[in-house]
Amino acid sequence: MAASPVTALPCPAPFERAPRALRAAGAAHESLDLAPASLQGALLALVTRDTRTLLLDDAQRLTHFPASPFVTLSWFRGADVGLVAPGPHGPAWSPFGPGVFVSGTQSHPSVSWAPTTGCGYVACFNADAAQALFGLDLAAIQDRFVPVGAATGPEFAPLWEALAASDGATAAGVLETHLARRWQGLQGRDTRRPSLQQLGRHWVERLAWKAGQWGRVHSPRHVERRIKSFSGRSLREWHSIVRTEGLFFAARERHEAGLPFDWATLALDEGFTDQAHMIRSVRRITGFSPTEFAQRFEQDESFWMYRLWV
Repeated sequence: MAASPVTALPCPAPFERAPRALRAAGAAHESLDLAPASLQGALLALVTRDTRTLLLDDAQRLTHFPASPFVTLSWFRGADVGLVAPGPHGPAWSPFGPGVFVSGTQSHPSVSWAPTTGCGYVACFNADAAQALFGLDLAAIQDRFVPVGAATGPEFAPLWEALAASDGATAAGVLETHLARRWQGLQGRDTRRPSLQQLGRHWVERLAWKAGQWGRVHSPRHVERRIKSFSGRSLREWHSIVRTEGLFFAARERHEAGLPFDWATLALDEGFTDQAHMIRSVRRITGFSPTEFAQRFEQDESFWMYRLWV
């Protein structure tokens, strides 16, 4: 994955453990808000993380993100955030820098870190909607984080300036002001309120529909190449991501219902060929085995994004 071209700096090891931070009763440091009605079908959700009043050590300022079929816009206030990656002398941190960044779909899990506390905001879009709205080349930004001005035209500069100055309370309004009319013109109003899980499946279903249309006039190999060029990866890889996401939701439901975990049964219920197939998929999406992921989901501060999303 590529961030801004800056010198990599020392940071905590990406898999270092750290307990969940203490929070005051009733205090909310993370939030996930669904899109306003005028942007439903394009914008999935707005994620906010505010750590200014939390006492976090270095490892607790790590954040783990899963592989994802979505396109995101990210910006930060009071926090210098960047990616953690292996370096020649151990893990190294490359800060993004100022402004708004766009990231394409992610085929691998990633880890970010900030040397201080602050606020971070992420707007998550369906990939095909982001492509239509912003004129993005999805293959060019896959597995990358780039300044949004480098991936979009100058007509969007007022949006990026307003978004960089916004926070969790105002970001939805900024996006709606700048994008609602454009989205209505492209797609029409969608008043349904599908779940985040359904939205991910909707994107893959759209790709499958496109593959079916192209398959009427092209060979299967040509269709596969066209899908990969259009979306950044094969249709099979997209199905794997969605299947694994379904496993997360099913496991969360069993946990909240107080039911025991039977990974073998969950694997079959969610469409995996066997438990080993499930383990490989979970490790590819998150970087961890299902058992370790479940432990970290409950215990580790850096897994706040997973807890918020799932």
